[in-house]
Amino acid sequence: MEKTHWKKNNDSNFISGEDLISGLKGLKPEMVVVIEKFNDAESFDQKKQSKIVVSALYLKEVGGNSLYKPVILNKTNAKFFVKETNSDFVDDWLNKPVIVYAQKDARHGHVVRFKKYVFPVLVANSDEFKKCKTAMEKSGYTIDQIRQKYQVTTEVEALLNAK
Repeated sequence: MEKTHWKKNNDSNFISGEDLISGLKGLKPEMVVVIEKFNDAESFDQKKQSKIVVSALYLKEVGGNSLYKPVILNKTNAKFFVKETNSDFVDDWLNKPVIVYAQKDARHGHVVRFKKYVFPVLVANSDEFKKCKTAMEKSGYTIDQIRQKYQVTTEVEALLNAK
């Protein structure tokens, strides 16, 4: 028997740290994602008691589906992306893999944060290596396409390119 979470029908417009922790609707406490798109969205500021406009980031799991609602871009997360991409422009942040996770926070319970994603190392003769070799030989994949998913050493690159 599956239990019913209290937030099932009490869902805010934006992803929160608690949403990630609770794991509802495909969310997980830590996920590898890319920013798929962004736009301005309306929110409500409790302190000012008025509507405000915020930047909404729409995320997509790497190799998976789009998340069902966006994340609000705040200063802390913006500083991370600026440092990670060397750009102040959100357009330059699109399609860069990062990890979104729920960080414990004394005032808010859990908050949404991002951290650097490091590609896995491609190991010679592993299952992943064999798939990459086949993709290069039969489907015309290039080493640059492989580098978009894996860290490739010069030795492994030579093995991939060997006939």
